[in-house]
Amino acid sequence: MTHDSLGATPRQDETQSPLIPDPGIPGRASRHNPALDGMRGVAILLVLLFHGFLSVAWKIPSNVSFAMWPNIGWLGVDIFFVLSGFLITGILLDTRNSPRHFRNFYARRFLRIIPVYYLFLAVIFLVLPLFGMFNTEGLKVIQHRQAWLWTHLTNIGFVYYHKVWVQADWLDLNHLWSLAIEEQFYVLWPLLVYFLNRRWLKVTCLAFIVLSTALRFTLWQMGQPVGALYFPTPCRLDGLAMGSLVAVLVREKGGSAALIAPARVLCAMAFILLISLGLLRGGIMLADKPTVVFGVSLASLLTASLIVIINQPRPGRLLVRALNNSFLRATGKFSYGLYLFHNPLIAPIQKLIPSTSIVKAVGSELFGNVIFIGIYIAASYALALLSWYAYERHWLKLKTRFDYRSEGSPSRRVLGLV
Repeated sequence: MTHDSLGATPRQDETQSPLIPDPGIPGRASRHNPALDGMRGVAILLVLLFHGFLSVAWKIPSNVSFAMWPNIGWLGVDIFFVLSGFLITGILLDTRNSPRHFRNFYARRFLRIIPVYYLFLAVIFLVLPLFGMFNTEGLKVIQHRQAWLWTHLTNIGFVYYHKVWVQADWLDLNHLWSLAIEEQFYVLWPLLVYFLNRRWLKVTCLAFIVLSTALRFTLWQMGQPVGALYFPTPCRLDGLAMGSLVAVLVREKGGSAALIAPARVLCAMAFILLISLGLLRGGIMLADKPTVVFGVSLASLLTASLIVIINQPRPGRLLVRALNNSFLRATGKFSYGLYLFHNPLIAPIQKLIPSTSIVKAVGSELFGNVIFIGIYIAASYALALLSWYAYERHWLKLKTRFDYRSEGSPSRRVLGLV
């Protein structure tokens, strides 16, 4: 996706993405739910389509209308945030009384995120510049500011420079802002979960939900650019907090079964309001400030409600069957690689196989652009699979040294699950 300024438009087992962490612990409350892999697959597909449709030109009015639909894909990031809050908080609650709680948690997060992420950055900043065609002035600007990327402060860098700047003529790393927020969440949230009791943890989640939404609204009323509402960490805590709140509630008496009725109501309400917002604003567009203010919260509420519905003892067959689709689950499994590699691939593919050339060859702007987007998504899958089998899974084998189960997970009674 192309970003010019801060006001521009801006993830079972060891297979888990950092955006959707692995439980790695026994017990019904924390048991892996395959449907959540499918939900993660939906989220990353939305993001892929969003960036893909933004990367090509649409000139024919009817095609522009068609291309508007994938613009809702930016909400895929909010699905990730809610899922991350739900699963991370679940892990932290279920292992709070286990030995070496913090060591195991941070070690497992490190193994899933850092090796491939740092290799990714090393190739971009240390290897590719050795080849003249990549050593451009645009890359040198990013190299000068690369500390923001290595320290997972990309989104804060956007605020500091008042623009979205991690983009050269052949490289786009702007998407790494969302991983930065995830990493900041992983650092601070475990401390709150450990030291707060259940009551105050719920209060904290509710406070984050209200304050985050209120902050976006206030910045909008102050006339700040859309990026100022979208990228700062305090503005994105409501999705993470909603997922975390669900993780706490499903571990209380009655579990998901006691939450299913209100979850269905909230799910329907969030869906209707989100569609209404789109109709009122002429689309669910990231460039529209009111849509960012309210759309983020509505998409997060919709996702949190669906998680409750999926996690009930006997979830609806149609929804779970759809999310258990083998393609969606596989996509969810490899979503971290897809997330890392998809955006930087777009510009090089455009240079090698310009979408305009494909349009000219097939004689249709619509089908030509769709073919280009298909090529870019296929290349993203290929690189994600290569990364997984050649590199990532070997690091993840080290997770066995930090297994919660090997050190005695707390009982269901200690966790307050019975």
